[in-house]
Amino acid sequence: MRPLLKRRLRLNVCTLNPSLIEVKLFLQTTSLTVFYRFFKIGLNMEQYISKERLEIYTTILKIQSEHVMAAYCWNKELSGSMIPVLQCLEVTLRNAIDYAIRSYPPRGAKGLYKVDHNWIYSLFNYMGGKTYSKNIIRFKKAKNNKEKKDDNGYLLNKYGKRVIDKYIWEETQINAAKNKIIEENKILTPSRIISSLTFGFWTNLLSHKYEDKDSETLLWPNLLVHVFPYAPKDMTRKEIEDLLKKIKGLRNRISHHEAIWKFHYDDPNTHLPDYAAPVHGAQASCALLIKHYEDMLDMIGWISPERKDNFIKHHANERFYSLCSVEGLNKYIERHKR
Repeated sequence: MRPLLKRRLRLNVCTLNPSLIEVKLFLQTTSLTVFYRFFKIGLNMEQYISKERLEIYTTILKIQSEHVMAAYCWNKELSGSMIPVLQCLEVTLRNAIDYAIRSYPPRGAKGLYKVDHNWIYSLFNYMGGKTYSKNIIRFKKAKNNKEKKDDNGYLLNKYGKRVIDKYIWEETQINAAKNKIIEENKILTPSRIISSLTFGFWTNLLSHKYEDKDSETLLWPNLLVHVFPYAPKDMTRKEIEDLLKKIKGLRNRISHHEAIWKFHYDDPNTHLPDYAAPVHGAQASCALLIKHYEDMLDMIGWISPERKDNFIKHHANERFYSLCSVEGLNKYIERHKR
């Protein structure tokens, strides 16, 4: 067997009472599953979980104090049950955008950037050039006569192209993806870069920066009907962007191990979450989380009804619905009393 440090440990079962913790972990290898079990390890829980993280279960979720640790573990399982729908949406969205750009390129894009598989490099190079004006120099200047430069004094690389000094955010994300692929000794291809980019990258691609209603040089609204062919007919790019931002926020909360059930009322003036006004109680919290979950399912369906139907057909959503309710929470707590 290879060294254990090369393997990942995943939480399988977490059974707790106020003073003791029992954890079962399993180690997955290619050939066998090895179980590690640790019994009754006495812990001061506040040493490992902040008081603030636990208090919200009694003050906001309205859980009895003796059930806080069980509810805390319920939140972990609930968060994990949302990963499949997030994965499905992310993969479906990025592939739909890639296909739309190559198959239905904006009419005004010709001569500005490539619209084949290499659009992932070319579009953002074009956008970087647009972003930086003459007052903010995009390219590096040569420092001395020994360096290779053009007639305007700009530093040239080994291919005879100007060396970029100022990158837009999207370019930095692509460069990071390229570096990671190279570090892993994999062949650098456009499809590998596309699959390595974050959900935030694709959300950002729906922003107004990529909208051009007049000259039709950019992505939106030209490609909206091709990326989201089954969206409501009056749905705008901005509405889709706003929904993706909410989904991205939820995804980030899962990544940062936050209480996924915790929501806030919107400020009527800003329409942003008012963090001084949390939603109280398990019933309201679960109802809001279900709404967010079904927004993700809807968006998958706007891109491809078949993709959504296949997701549901294979029961990928059942774990979430079994957990995300007052009944699901109570059953989880009851099971961990034993």
